Amino acid sequence: MAHPSEIQIDKSSGRRLLRYTTVIANVGRGAFELHGTRPSTSASQMSVSQRIFNDAGGYRDVPTTATMFFAGDGHNHWHVRDLESQDLIRLDNGSKVGTAAKHGFCFFDNVRYRLTLTGAPQSARYAGCGTSTSLAVTMGLSVGWGDAYHYYLAYQYIDITGVSSGRYRLKIAADAANWFAESNNSNNSSWADLQLKSSGQPRIIRYGPSI
Repeated sequence: MAHPSEIQIDKSSGRRLLRYTTVIANVGRGAFELHGTRPSTSASQMSVSQRIFNDAGGYRDVPTTATMFFAGDGHNHWHVRDLESQDLIRLDNGSKVGTAAKHGFCFFDNVRYRLTLTGAPQSARYAGCGTSTSLAVTMGLSVGWGDAYHYYLAYQYIDITGVSSGRYRLKIAADAANWFAESNNSNNSSWADLQLKSSGQPRIIRYGPSI
């Protein structure tokens, strides 16, 4: 995960919503590719396998316990459930005061993140996440590419209505359940420490690590 950015408070709905942009990126040696399948259109979820590539040009498909579901929240495509987790934690006592409203993530090559990496294609190879009638969906991130969830998208927020002023950590993580094989799990999370007040926008104190 890159560290969260464009952090702001939205009060347009009458609530106080902490909005922010996240970017999940692939800085490994091979593509991160998932395949979702379901037996018929009456099934509400897809089972998910991870396609793991090797240096000889082959691959193997590994079943996972992850699932995909179709979201009609204006995105109208399939999402991996809880691919990312996003929490707000009070710094003085470590208590969690909020968690993201968003639980579904469609990811594909839409951010040129680090195209100098070995094996990074210079143009996007993955795009889209199926339709309501899809029986199979492929999602992926090429080497060096990222996927952004911008602050203005549906459910991309933590409701902080009633949260008191103070210092907080906005912590974001990829694959917190460890469903997927990776060459390095140590870069799966990042954070930003914030000063929240009863009015006005948050002040960024510092950022955590970024890939």
